[in-house]
Amino acid sequence: MLLKDCTQIYTLGPQGTFSDEAAQKVLKTGVRVTYTSTFSEALAKVTEDLGSAAVVPVENSVAGTVAQVQDSLVSNDLIILGEINLLIEYSLLANAELDQIEVCFAHPQALEQSSGFITKNLGKAQNHFTRSNVDSGIRFLEAVDSGNKPVAAIVPATFAQENSKWRKASAIQDYQNNTTRFLVVRSRKSDEQLDYSRKKTSLLVEFLDDRSGLLYQLLSVFNLFKINLCRLESRPAKDTPWAYVFYVDFYNSADTEACLEVFSVSNFRYKVLGSYDLISRLAYQMRYWNRIIFFMNFHPHIYCQNQSRSCFF
Repeated sequence: MLLKDCTQIYTLGPQGTFSDEAAQKVLKTGVRVTYTSTFSEALAKVTEDLGSAAVVPVENSVAGTVAQVQDSLVSNDLIILGEINLLIEYSLLANAELDQIEVCFAHPQALEQSSGFITKNLGKAQNHFTRSNVDSGIRFLEAVDSGNKPVAAIVPATFAQENSKWRKASAIQDYQNNTTRFLVVRSRKSDEQLDYSRKKTSLLVEFLDDRSGLLYQLLSVFNLFKINLCRLESRPAKDTPWAYVFYVDFYNSADTEACLEVFSVSNFRYKVLGSYDLISRLAYQMRYWNRIIFFMNFHPHIYCQNQSRSCFF
């Protein structure tokens, strides 16, 4: 069971953030959600409360890795229990015409993922960064109430729906398939048992010396066992300037354990960060296809001819 013996989930608040939406997908009876101010706080809480888990974003399909979370996985000695993919949709709230906006409240990730729209339409606005996407909306509403100046905010589509009076634009993200990977994590147990029959495994790999061909050797081991990588990323080693560690995600196979045994006698050190399944793929796919169906209903004239039949897209 994913959250066995877990009574609490920590995630970025307040209620209504994308992190909260992801946490709701694994929530079960008897488990409560506690909101934190930062991702790091959520992960730190897990190490203090052994009966808890955290749901945090680790990677976005547009903006890339959430470095704060990626590094904390190692420094806090956590284990990954599962992965959630969530389609991300942003809306823009504003109390004036866009060319008059002076301040735009936004979380750094939201601003990066909507940079095309913001640059084109709010080029004169000063960006004020917030701790969460919902916090952006709250600060916008507070600014509107104070009546100081023309302001805007990048917010989740659900928040915009609740405050539709101020919604100026929907789906402002640069890519409509914008997706964030969230991880469900908890503190690592001393007798942790990993199940390599799960969908994926994540590793931290560190080379023991510095010479040419080491990365090639690492990849050659995966190739030897025909194991398919789905992510490879370098990050600073922190304790040594200009030294790097590698984060590797791969799809498990019958040879996963044999592959790791070769690593154990090779010239690099590794740590398994977790072996886990994708939790909400069905919900992710249904939301994607619902958008396709919606588009087909309102734009039936757009189609492609596929041999003897027409297929709409």
